[in-house]
Amino acid sequence: MTIPYDLRCKLESARQMRCTRGPQDDWLVVLEWLDAHGVAPPDHPLPTEPEQVGNIGQ
Repeated sequence: MTIPYDLRCKLESARQMRCTRGPQDDWLVVLEWLDAHGVAPPDHPLPTEPEQVGNIGQ
């Protein structure tokens, strides 16, 4: 029910190294971790947030 210690360390390290962070960056770290542990990622689409339209952040 918690994030495994080695995965948490990889996520924290990635957050410190990369200048732009987004959910896709975290997902890449998770996919690499799953692959390293021999776990297949889900073979179905995961739930996503709807795309935001318009002038966001201006």
